[in-house]
Amino acid sequence: MQIELHDRLLDIPRDVLVRVVYQSRTDMDDHELEQVIATSQRNNAVTGITGVLVHSDGLLMQVLEGGADVVSALLTVIEDDPRHCDFDLVRLDAVTERSFGDWSMNRIELESRRLIQILYAYINREPGASQLLRDYAAGGGWKRLSALESKHPPLQGHTQRAVQ
Repeated sequence: MQIELHDRLLDIPRDVLVRVVYQSRTDMDDHELEQVIATSQRNNAVTGITGVLVHSDGLLMQVLEGGADVVSALLTVIEDDPRHCDFDLVRLDAVTERSFGDWSMNRIELESRRLIQILYAYINREPGASQLLRDYAAGGGWKRLSALESKHPPLQGHTQRAVQ
């Protein structure tokens, strides 16, 4: 976990609502991912965490929302989980409301280039990045993803920090 973001998370009062975004790589297959989602939904309903897991070809991006204390504890568990490698906390915000309040955890599978575009939208603090995921899950996100592509075209033959 990036030290400065982790330190900031630890400095936030425990009851403040936060949204964090991380990326990692994994070898989990679809069955394992479904098990993770089912476990997350049960646990998150108890701890008050909401969010979405977006994945493609071994690349994961997850948005987590909840109290700073429970999100920090969960991130430590995720970071220490051997199923994750190249863990990188890419965004941390104190927020006044949840974007995924009705999802104890949802799963979205995207093409790699689409996932990378959404990840860049979060990293670059594009307005509406969370709504884009909600729209996609509801079946209407492709138009907004196409508009996002003009700002963040698919990578061609090279990688950026966000996907290393």
